[in-house]
Amino acid sequence: MNRGFLSWVRSNDKEIINVLEEQATNLVEATSALVEFMSNYKSDGQSISKVIKDLEHRGDQITHKLFTILDKTFVTPLDPEDISRLTSAIDEVLDATEGVTNRFVLFKVQEPTPYMLELAKILLSASKEVKLLISRIRNINSANDLIDHSKNIVNHEHQADTIYRTAIAELFGTNNPIEIIKLKEIYETLEGALDRCADVADVVEDIALKYGNG
Repeated sequence: MNRGFLSWVRSNDKEIINVLEEQATNLVEATSALVEFMSNYKSDGQSISKVIKDLEHRGDQITHKLFTILDKTFVTPLDPEDISRLTSAIDEVLDATEGVTNRFVLFKVQEPTPYMLELAKILLSASKEVKLLISRIRNINSANDLIDHSKNIVNHEHQADTIYRTAIAELFGTNNPIEIIKLKEIYETLEGALDRCADVADVVEDIALKYGNG
């Protein structure tokens, strides 16, 4: 175990790491619900959309709780700016996730496309990696460990980019301009959620390089 890396995680700092883990867990619940939403849109879309909305509200409360703790803590396990960037990036993934279902309801979309379901599943995988990263900040063997898992998120984001480009190309091959506008915005929101996951990976890589050894 790398003692140098763990030297900044003391017992009185556990609350901050605990809240970050709570935030990441809430994100995985929301992205799991998004996959369910896409898979069962016609039969249960409305009720699942409400679940995701509730999880987004809960995420806001968790984020507020973390910032409140930061305001009262003089010595933190990480640089306060890093913690702020990390919690904000996770919160933005959650906001985008809720934004997808909100647009489905607002635009009265008939059904998700197969590409949307694919992107939702990739977002879930990336979110699970985010949760893993946060848990490994507490018990890490080396900075390289964090960096390797961060790269997994980036790989998911690259995979999503390929699907997004294919989906948009096919979309513009149709001849319904209103549907093009609606579906394009949903695709962009999904892609944005994956981009914010990549932002989380970037912050964690910065933390690993700042505090860790190889």
